[in-house]
Amino acid sequence: MRWASLLAASFLLAAPAAAQAQKQFRTVIFGRYSDSIQSFEAFAQRARQSGATHIVITAEDLPWALWMLDTPGDPYPAWAMSNIGIFKAATPDALKPYLPQDYADRVMGILKQRCEVLRKLGLKAAYTTFEPQILPEAVYRDHPLWRGPQVDHPLRSRVPRFAPNIDNPEVLALYRESMRKFCTLCPEVEVVSLHTNDSGSGMSWSPGLYQGPNGSALTRGRKMYERYREFFGALRQGAQDARQGPLEIDAEWVRESVPELFAQRLEAGMAIANIEGPKAAPYKAVVGFLLDYFYPFYPALGIPLPVRYLEELEKASRSSAPRLFYLIGDRYNTDIYFDIYDRFWKSPTSDDVSRMQLLRSIAAARVGEAGAGALVSAWNAIHRAGRDVDILNFGGTLFYIGGVHQRWITRPFVPFPEELQEAERSYYRRFLFQARGEDRARDLGDIQGTRQYQGLGGMAVSGQLLVRMKADIAEAREIIGRIASLPAAASRKAELDLLDRRLQVFDILIDNCRDGLEYQYLLDFMKGGRLRRPVEFQEHLTDITEWRQIKDIARREMDNSIVLAEMLESTKDVLLDLARTKEEENIRVLGPDLAAQLRLRAQIMAKYWEDYERLFDEEKPLPAAVERR
Repeated sequence: MRWASLLAASFLLAAPAAAQAQKQFRTVIFGRYSDSIQSFEAFAQRARQSGATHIVITAEDLPWALWMLDTPGDPYPAWAMSNIGIFKAATPDALKPYLPQDYADRVMGILKQRCEVLRKLGLKAAYTTFEPQILPEAVYRDHPLWRGPQVDHPLRSRVPRFAPNIDNPEVLALYRESMRKFCTLCPEVEVVSLHTNDSGSGMSWSPGLYQGPNGSALTRGRKMYERYREFFGALRQGAQDARQGPLEIDAEWVRESVPELFAQRLEAGMAIANIEGPKAAPYKAVVGFLLDYFYPFYPALGIPLPVRYLEELEKASRSSAPRLFYLIGDRYNTDIYFDIYDRFWKSPTSDDVSRMQLLRSIAAARVGEAGAGALVSAWNAIHRAGRDVDILNFGGTLFYIGGVHQRWITRPFVPFPEELQEAERSYYRRFLFQARGEDRARDLGDIQGTRQYQGLGGMAVSGQLLVRMKADIAEAREIIGRIASLPAAASRKAELDLLDRRLQVFDILIDNCRDGLEYQYLLDFMKGGRLRRPVEFQEHLTDITEWRQIKDIARREMDNSIVLAEMLESTKDVLLDLARTKEEENIRVLGPDLAAQLRLRAQIMAKYWEDYERLFDEEKPLPAAVERR
């Protein structure tokens, strides 16, 4: 990141920008992934120069609660294990027998250390998570009236999961105690942002619950605004028990039909669906994101989004909300996003022309005037690809819920997956986000229990978008290659070469998603042997279009697997998000031995290559396994 030079070069620009931003927003909150306390401090220092008043201390950079995967075969807690729920970090005494305290101590140690950094810098803290968050079933066996709504997704879970019942005074007392403990160790926390009704969290009797409105029968008739007000109030009381000062709280993803009416019954500094009570005014403006869930290119990393950030910043500047969240989810291009933020407040943009002029000024500072226009063109091509990715986002981008969660990247594409041997299946099968039967698990088109891209129409529409993405990524790579050869960009050549490799990785992921959808479509089309016929001559096979298509897809996947493996093996640069250790590989993160898994995948596909003839030749047995070499 070259933090020393970055801090020095940006100081003069940041100072007036910070003053301008502060005229509009009384609270400016910056957030970013940090892999060490040193990187957290460097980020906080830089954010303070740009006018930050608060720094987010909770992101997916904290240890994940892998212990939540407590039932073999049930993948649903994978959505919740990265969310630092308040009970998991600052556990109330009554819950300590049920929640691992070594994990809690580790997480709170990191958060306390971060707050000590912010104290030194004169900054405050913001806390983000999902609440009310699921608790182990043992809690409810011992305390049955603490059981709140069922919050798991019916197609994505194998056992029921329940959030605590915040209508119960004892549960509210637990939250008050937990927040007291939290703010005693982290008194800098002044802003709390909660997501609910998703990822293992939920509010009783909310229409936004995946299971439909449900919860304790004893409080079914309670007003929804009372639930939010009392829940927020318990958190506030806990903070006040620990230290003086306000605690502002908002809840997102509430999915209530008329949130404005609920917000009017809340106190100032409390908000739902970005509506603050009691005046029903806008609560916050948000630029960017923190969760990898929202990064369009995940699991590829380091591909910048300057056009998106500038567009969102311009929109945020028109908000009347008093709080601004500037969240840098792409941690490998932090300097670009600071540059955008500072230059915008110095000279705000208002249309396409002024937006491109601002981006051109940033590009010129990086690669010189000769390459500035070209770099902006590359950024625009990347932006177009990112927007197309957003179209293919149903519960997560296709690259995330298909490539990673269903392990399209590492599982072999073979005509008869049911015939794979255990060793050929186990390395990926245990990481599939699949809660239904094995037939569904073997189906590439089954994504978390749904067939979102099923059939010719789904495959064709998705395919067209993916082809368009490939064209935009190819254009960006061609431009980046030209810029890298310019003398003025010599100091950035290594950075540009790395961006080109990251774009190449994403291009392979585009192929992988397109191939996964088309491969399964072709298998479904051939189901039942509808194209099987006597094969006496070569042409009896080669004139079958589907036979050629499915083999072409499989061959591309084999070759791309080897190319990607070689790219990973040849560099220490980060190209994909991988778990740090084999033990930390999970449903949502690829393993550190990805290159080896890719090579194994190609070997397995080669082993079963002859099976493609079995799809068409009626003399070759269809269901029975054959001896393998």
